[in-house]
Amino acid sequence: MTGPFLICDLRPEWNWRPYVTFWRPNNANYAYPLVWSGDYTEVEVMAGGSYYTTVESGSLIRFPILRSLVEPFARAPEPGHIDGDTGPVVRNDSTTRAKLRKLAYEPAILAFATSELAS
Repeated sequence: MTGPFLICDLRPEWNWRPYVTFWRPNNANYAYPLVWSGDYTEVEVMAGGSYYTTVESGSLIRFPILRSLVEPFARAPEPGHIDGDTGPVVRNDSTTRAKLRKLAYEPAILAFATSELAS
């Protein structure tokens, strides 16, 4: 058994935001702090198909990633950016986004995004 997974959302229009966005539990909105982010099972991410694994213009935009692979990137947020300075968060920069994309859950990528990434 693998998991839990986070759903990482790296849509380009959010590149200016200070922290990486993850989905909250039950597909209910978005969060920066990992403690507010939802845990998804392997069954859920595979059943979700392209809802959880999305490619746009040849770039992986939304994808499942093991929580355990995200946690090493976590740090405290800058004071005043998040209610109660809740963290940890993942810094949103091009290097981190590239690393997260490389760590995306491969079975989901192969099942739902391979042909779009090759375009």
